[in-house]
Amino acid sequence: MNTQQSLKSFMIIVIGIILAVIYSGFFIVNEGNQAITLQFGELNKIHTDPGLKFKVPFIQDVWFFEKRVIEFDSTFIDVKTVDRKRLFVNAYVLYKIKDVANFYRTVRPANEYGTKARLETIVPSSIKNVLGRIPLRDLLSPKRHGAMTEIRSEIKRRSEPLGLEVIDVRIVRTELPEENRPAVYERFKQSLVQTAKGNRAEGEEKSRTIKASADRECVILLAQANKKSQEIKGKGDSLALKVANEAYKQDPEFYSFYRSLETYKKHMNTDVEMILSSEHPYLKYMLQTPKN
Repeated sequence: MNTQQSLKSFMIIVIGIILAVIYSGFFIVNEGNQAITLQFGELNKIHTDPGLKFKVPFIQDVWFFEKRVIEFDSTFIDVKTVDRKRLFVNAYVLYKIKDVANFYRTVRPANEYGTKARLETIVPSSIKNVLGRIPLRDLLSPKRHGAMTEIRSEIKRRSEPLGLEVIDVRIVRTELPEENRPAVYERFKQSLVQTAKGNRAEGEEKSRTIKASADRECVILLAQANKKSQEIKGKGDSLALKVANEAYKQDPEFYSFYRSLETYKKHMNTDVEMILSSEHPYLKYMLQTPKN
């Protein structure tokens, strides 16, 4: 009886050990992670897709790595521009582990701390290399965009052999040493003054051009309107003359009478005194006796 109980206990222990061994061979890769399995310290397999995975217990080990975007903040970097102006620059880098196998082989330790150590060398040297070739005034102008593009390209190129993909690089803060600030601010002020003068001169030139163009357009429009009015007036006079001629042809006596009335109306509203003979044609209709 004791032998059977001992055998039963032994079998339970063996089954438990077997189940524990089998269980230790499974692992889960989450959505935001990727993993590699190592066999005797050598890379065996890469797992980039999420889900339940299997490894050989006691022979293979699992290392997990971040698959999401990671942020790196640099310390202040002492930079000298080509015109020998000192700057203190603070930058941040967004990156992710793209080639996990290459990352494991080249970065030691193969984790966030190892990555930070490598980027603390790459980022400052790249920024110093680019900013050291341009003057300070370019960093205060639209040319800054070109410098940032060059910095980003250099950091990306130097990070690729480490299995890293650089997403973005930004300079978040730039400070001037105390001894350089007055000279830089004065130069910046003079640059703004020159820019303002140039803009003002350009604006005045455009104003003169627009005014001259408007004056020229006004002269042209007035000439065209005057020409049009003369044409209309000429047509009206011609039409009036034609109508008058037609009226005269139809009844010359009535037309003569109408013209005389118009003349009377014009002259009798004035203070002009006229001494005329009763036989004068002007008084023909005024002195005419109505017929019964």
